[in-house]
Formats: sequence, C-alpha cells, structure tokens
Amino acid sequence: KGSAIPSAPRNVISSVNETSLSLEWEEPEDTGGRGDLVYNVVCKKCLRDRSPCTRCDDNVDIAPRRLGMRQRKVVVRNLQAHTRYSFEVQAVNGVSGKNPSSPNYSTVNITTNQAAPSAVPTVHLMRSTADTLNLSWLPPEKPNGVILDYEIKYKERVSPDLLLCVTLNV
Repeated sequence: KGSAIPSAPRNVISSVNETSLSLEWEEPEDTGGRGDLVYNVVCKKCLRDRSPCTRCDDNVDIAPRRLGMRQRKVVVRNLQAHTRYSFEVQAVNGVSGKNPSSPNYSTVNITTNQAAPSAVPTVHLMRSTADTLNLSWLPPEKPNGVILDYEIKYKERVSPDLLLCVTLNV
C-alpha cells in the first residue's frame, strides 16, 4: 500500500441558492497510492472582513455528512442570509492521521443571498361590506429581514360557498 497523503481535491464548484449551497469537486491528482480515499467538508463562518473565520455551528446541515465521505458532492443547508462562508474540502486517507501536517484541502468562499420570508400563517376577515374587506394577519415566523410591504391578491369566485379567494404574499 502507498504511504503518502493525498493532494488537495481539484476543481471545487460551488452553487449558492439563497441560504443553501451545493459543492462538487474532482478527486486529487495524487491519491497517495491508496484505495481508502475519503473527503471531509469543514464549514467556517466569516463575520467581519479582517477577523478570522470560525467553525459553523451545529445547525448548519451538510448532507450526506461532513466527514469520511466517498462521494464528491455535498449540499449545505441552514446557512444565514447575507453571510460570508469559507468551506475546506479535505482529501484524507489511512495515513493522513499519522502525518503531522493537516490534510491537503481546497477552499471555496461564498456569500449567501437573502432568503425569502416564510409564509403568512393565517389571514382573518375582520369585517366586510358590499365593497370593502377588513383583513388582519400575523407577520411571518421567519421574516429574514425587515418586511417592507405585503401583497394581497384576490379573485371573485362564482361558487355559492366561496365568494372570495384571498392570497397574501410577503
């Protein structure tokens, strides 16, 4: 068996969708001459430009998992909106743990987008007349920022049991 640690994974591709991320990569140029190559993904959150990035907390979900993967693709969920992150994709094999240096890795830096607010839970009809409606609702549980306005869409129905259909978009 080979006795070298693998080189870094190659060509890491990232794709951000609001507060989710997919990462894909190619295997290292040098696998260390062994067949037990696996990958680790380390998530770091970067708060300010000059301060060091810190490990992501446990609510960040990396699927299928963070450590010891044979596949070369992960999906990361539950990132914070408008936040910079750095991801290390490490290549390790059976001799990596015996080597004093840290595993070779490739880094990708991303910034998440604004996530859309969660849905308005319930709309209440407070009062109605022939030509007016008075509605009320609670704000979304997760506004993900300041809500500037609400959009109300309605359409009349010609059904005896439902005269008005109201849809509320944030």
